[in-house]
Amino acid sequence: MTLYTLVQEFQSLIVGTLGFAGVIITLVLNARYAREQRREERSHECQTLRVALIEELSINRMSLARNVEEIKNIPDGRGGFDVPTNPMDDAYRAFTHRIGLLTRAEVSKVMFAYLTLRQHNANLFLVGGPHPTSNRHVRVPVQRGPDLLGSLEGSIGPVDEAIGVLERARDAG
Repeated sequence: MTLYTLVQEFQSLIVGTLGFAGVIITLVLNARYAREQRREERSHECQTLRVALIEELSINRMSLARNVEEIKNIPDGRGGFDVPTNPMDDAYRAFTHRIGLLTRAEVSKVMFAYLTLRQHNANLFLVGGPHPTSNRHVRVPVQRGPDLLGSLEGSIGPVDEAIGVLERARDAG
């Protein structure tokens, strides 16, 4: 029996085997490409989350630092400090369900920073009272300035740590 007659006789089997192998190879390659695409999407989502949190924490940090400077440089005779009670945490709240994309160290630092900011805002009502014209501010009397200053300065450290860990991860990725 020659090769030609052998191929002619088993033509259907050979074509079926080659076709089946082609389908299997296509499925394997598509699965690999889908996994790579998903990895890239998750990496992009993670980087987007980091950038949003870095920016929001940076704005909070600037606000805290500005308040610290105002308190340290207050002119004598001023009636008190008007401190906003609204923490800026919209990005954190919006992305809380995606926080698992970050590393354990990042999650720990970010959550501690936001909990510290919330604690600072809760403490405002302990050292101050209602603002006469705004329901989004607390009026802290000058004599309670040191307490306010301690709360503000105590909030800056955790925010700086969270920003630092997020920036290092962003730059590494």
